[in-house]
Amino acid sequence: MKHTVLFITDYFTVSFLASPGLLFSSVMIKDMIKRLYIPELEKSCIYYRNNVVISRLRLVLLFVYLSPVQVAAMGNLIKVLGKDLENCPHFFLDFENAQPTEAETAVWNQVSAVLEEAHGILAELQSYNGAGQEIREAIQNPGDLQLQEKAWNAVCPLVAKLKRFYEFSLRLENALRSLLEALTSPPYAPMQHLEREQALAKQFAEILHFTLSFDELKMTNPAIQNDFSYYRRTISRNRLNNQQLEAENEVNNEMANRMSLFYAEATPMLKTLSNATTKFVSENKTLPIEDTTDCLSTMACVCRVMLETPEYRCRFTNTDTVLFCMRVMVGVIILYDHVHPVGAFAKTSKIDMKGCIKVLKEQPSNSVEGLLNALREYTVAEYLTDPNVRKALTM
Repeated sequence: MKHTVLFITDYFTVSFLASPGLLFSSVMIKDMIKRLYIPELEKSCIYYRNNVVISRLRLVLLFVYLSPVQVAAMGNLIKVLGKDLENCPHFFLDFENAQPTEAETAVWNQVSAVLEEAHGILAELQSYNGAGQEIREAIQNPGDLQLQEKAWNAVCPLVAKLKRFYEFSLRLENALRSLLEALTSPPYAPMQHLEREQALAKQFAEILHFTLSFDELKMTNPAIQNDFSYYRRTISRNRLNNQQLEAENEVNNEMANRMSLFYAEATPMLKTLSNATTKFVSENKTLPIEDTTDCLSTMACVCRVMLETPEYRCRFTNTDTVLFCMRVMVGVIILYDHVHPVGAFAKTSKIDMKGCIKVLKEQPSNSVEGLLNALREYTVAEYLTDPNVRKALTM
């Protein structure tokens, strides 16, 4: 007896009448056809919104009229072709327009209060010019009290600004914790959380986007550490001379030590989030570590799929969303690498690193160089020891 394998689809689901247990999205079907590497087949496919005509090629008739044994074999073939697709969720995460449901509102409001400051923080950092000229003049003329005072007066408001940045990182850490709790809590799996609670997933993405944006600006601005170093040297020198400066009341020694550790990092915000995620896992011993790592790997996968799938990518109404999506993907990869016992580049990793890096390399180099640098910086062990990783991360 012959069976007809008929594809009936809307935007999300495809049913195989000859093998009802198999469910694939239309995007997955297209991907599987692409993987056959038969250009004539790919070109001959005609897709409609409510159904799919696979092909008019005679070759594909083998896929259409099958015996029961062949139907089973066809199911196995599709399973092999779509193995990684089954492990990778295919849904559109609306980074542009997601709104909180009633269940999300409490956490969303808490995180929103923090994120409202993020744009201002980035604007301040972007316009941070430093007090390099004043500091150089003061160092070159140690006996000129007027130049010393001028440099000090230039540095103090900048240090106050750096303190605000550091304090914001602590608030961001708490916001991330709230989101991790919401997106990993039972009874839902991480994938279900991300699909059901898209407003929280969007906020999680916004935190990662801010983090990488902040660190990119910080890495290219040496004035930050120069200003803070001069401030600390001046404080220490005046203490030796038994002098108390008014600015010490705002940034005491303990705060200065913590700020010094923060700004010593090449990517301080990313380090803060990485430590916060690791701490979240260690403190929640009743929560399987897989719940947290699966949340991160799912987010990375969703970002990759949206970037490489025209049907999803065309739904972005803002051109900046592409860069946003790339930053989020890189951010969750780095967090995953720090939290997961074997890291993001291991063969058992649930993140398709080759696919993610391929997506990055397909973009203009000036828009992804900083992101590839971030991967090199925070996956150093793998980068140095694995030649494949080293090659993959080279533009």
